[in-house]
Amino acid sequence: MNTITPKKQKAALLVVGIAIFLDMLIYGLVVPILPKYASALGASQTGIGLLFGSYAIALFIATPIFGALSDRIGRRTPMLWGLLGLAAATLLFAFAEEYWMLITARALQGLAAAITWTSGLAILADLYPSEERGKAMGLALSGQAAGILLGPSLGGWMYQLGGYKLPFLFAAVLAIADGLLRIFLLRDLPERTSGTFLSSFGLLRNRSLLLISGVVIIGSAIPSVLEPTLPLHLQEKFNAEPGFIGMLFAIPTLSYALATPWIGKLSSKIGYKKAVLIGLAVVAISLPLSALPDSMWMQAASLVLLGISMGMVLAPCLPALADISEQSGLPSYGITFAIYNTAYSFGMILGPVTGSVLTDAIGLKLSYLSVGCVALLYMLIMLPSFRRTEVTRLNSNAHDR
Repeated sequence: MNTITPKKQKAALLVVGIAIFLDMLIYGLVVPILPKYASALGASQTGIGLLFGSYAIALFIATPIFGALSDRIGRRTPMLWGLLGLAAATLLFAFAEEYWMLITARALQGLAAAITWTSGLAILADLYPSEERGKAMGLALSGQAAGILLGPSLGGWMYQLGGYKLPFLFAAVLAIADGLLRIFLLRDLPERTSGTFLSSFGLLRNRSLLLISGVVIIGSAIPSVLEPTLPLHLQEKFNAEPGFIGMLFAIPTLSYALATPWIGKLSSKIGYKKAVLIGLAVVAISLPLSALPDSMWMQAASLVLLGISMGMVLAPCLPALADISEQSGLPSYGITFAIYNTAYSFGMILGPVTGSVLTDAIGLKLSYLSVGCVALLYMLIMLPSFRRTEVTRLNSNAHDR
């Protein structure tokens, strides 16, 4: 096996960070464009909802398959498959003239994300030791937030500049450039394959992994709770225009992006479970706060806190899952991060439905308070596991001395 040098680690981190950034950039690129175009093709509001949901559905279905495959055949080849899928999806978007073509393109985008995320994160787990994974994966996740932040505004601006096709053709060019980068920088990386890896069902018997998967569901559901509910609240309470609402939504994403690398580094020092517990507590406070402010400045401040808290919940989960897989005695990082992606996509599906139903039933403030209480309750569920881990660690330290 090739020696893992710091240069190779940094090359892998760059490739994975850019891959995640590009995936989320194109994910957000379509947000201001597709509803109008799909409507022009005859799609109903329900059809438009299905169009956007097809990404998460494809991600949910494909992730376990390609996670297991990356353990079997290695990481580099699936990374290139993911890129080809993303390029094909963007070109299909550009030249779609029927609603079913849009559905196919969006689902193909979700399929490409399933391949890229599981293989990319597994590469980082392969190359970085446990004590450095938190920082590395935190840096990679900052690419996710940056892509989400830039995607919608870039898509809207390019649409106004050159029409419907321009944003997708631009994205296809970026995908090709990213492909060249992946081929060049990943060619000398050591491959880790496993002929006998843990199945997702085998890993899911691990209590710690189940608990972390629940954290991922909560962490991904929080921003998607806001998307269908907070804009209407801001319009009614502050008479906010859509452009200003878009700027406010950029605040938690930006604070998430800036905080995630530092949170990853902190979680490596204090322990992943402790970092997650703190994150859940802060989410339980910050989410209800985002429905209370009477001024825009306070609203912005509450969204900054919410973005940081989302980073504190999600960033420690990736290295924690890698450690759980490693401690199982048979590290199967592909299937481990497939579980992460599956949990994340489930949260993306669950969040908008839960937020909308609760807001209709009990109002925005109580709905956000209810979701915050779920985060708090889950923190209490995790506490016994955290205490057992601490007792084990202290006993191990005492034995070593």
